[in-house]
Amino acid sequence: MPFATECFSGECNLCYNCCKNTEESFQNINHNKCENERRSDDISKLMGKKYVQEVKDRYNKNLKKWCKKYSFKEPFCYGYAPENITETFTGGNEKYKIIDRKHRFVCDNTYCKMMYYTSNNWEKNNYSLLPIYKNINDKYLCGPCLTNESFK
Repeated sequence: MPFATECFSGECNLCYNCCKNTEESFQNINHNKCENERRSDDISKLMGKKYVQEVKDRYNKNLKKWCKKYSFKEPFCYGYAPENITETFTGGNEKYKIIDRKHRFVCDNTYCKMMYYTSNNWEKNNYSLLPIYKNINDKYLCGPCLTNESFK
């Protein structure tokens, strides 16, 4: 069974040295975590704590700018944030509508999910106040990701 090159640090949790993965150990995978949470754990391990924090800092800075630009305070007081946005930056032409109440949704952007699942409980509780948009296919994007202003 192939593994990543041994890291010798004991912290990557990807190589044989760190996780001692065998075919039998795959049967013991923690199934209590959802797939998004497991993927976020993997991404954060690959990126490292320092870079994950840089991503969070950059996102928070851009989120602040986005909220200031549109006078967004909270979902039910969304200021001048567009009520409907047509997403075109990825080549799609999907229509999104802002969620104008407290919610339990997380942006579907990979980095946003990684930030959510690596956050503490206090930070996770505040995600219900972020500007989230939803399309008819139940895809969710935050305002900065939808307007391509999230990780610049």
